[in-house]
Amino acid sequence: MVRLAITDFTSKEESEYFYVNEEYETSQNMFTYSGFKKYSAYLPKEGDYKFYSLNLLSKRYLDKDKFLIHIADEEFVILFNHKTIYSAKINPNFITDDMVKSILISKHITMLSSRGELNKFYYVINSKYRAALEIILKQNIKNEQKQVIAESLGDIEDLVKPLKDLDTPKSHSIKLSILVFLFGGSFWLSAFGLDMIKEKYLKIESLDPLKQELNFEDKFKNRQMKTLNDAQAEYNKLTDCITYKEAIK
Repeated sequence: MVRLAITDFTSKEESEYFYVNEEYETSQNMFTYSGFKKYSAYLPKEGDYKFYSLNLLSKRYLDKDKFLIHIADEEFVILFNHKTIYSAKINPNFITDDMVKSILISKHITMLSSRGELNKFYYVINSKYRAALEIILKQNIKNEQKQVIAESLGDIEDLVKPLKDLDTPKSHSIKLSILVFLFGGSFWLSAFGLDMIKEKYLKIESLDPLKQELNFEDKFKNRQMKTLNDAQAEYNKLTDCITYKEAIK
């Protein structure tokens, strides 16, 4: 399962307060890097989730000075210019009231941030109540002309595909070790390995024995020709002494 996490909290306590239920869960530091900048959060160890940075998702898909609302089953978060400016917990038992309250607060914050103008809002919803939450969101986020200005950024499963998931220190070390091993192996292979493989498996035998054999055959052929020529000359010499050569035939 996929979850988006705020990765620009100013302290461990803020992150744990928002994401970790102290009664049932323990936290772990999870992080990723983008452009040598670290994005981290303290998230629950329990649960089969893949966490991604909400801030990096905003940075990936939106330009500067844009608003992004993220709604999960118990979370309502607003980002402006890829930074978290509002975060609140939603009570599932009073989801409508909490949503409307958060939307009113978000509109107030947005008007302050955008100098009194309400432009387009983008949103990502990761909840089993997605359809209902979208209706509430669109009904309560309109401009002065009563036009809906809330627009879906897309399905969360598709949005996170180009992003790197958050790592724990252990998994990050394992990935880093694998990268170092692959880099070192590539360097060794290019510097030394190819020559060793070539010497061991692709060794080209010397042509000297073959050249010696050809030289021997050439010399033997020349001797044979000389012997044949000598024999022919002797034959011619003997036959020249015979008067009637027809008798030889």
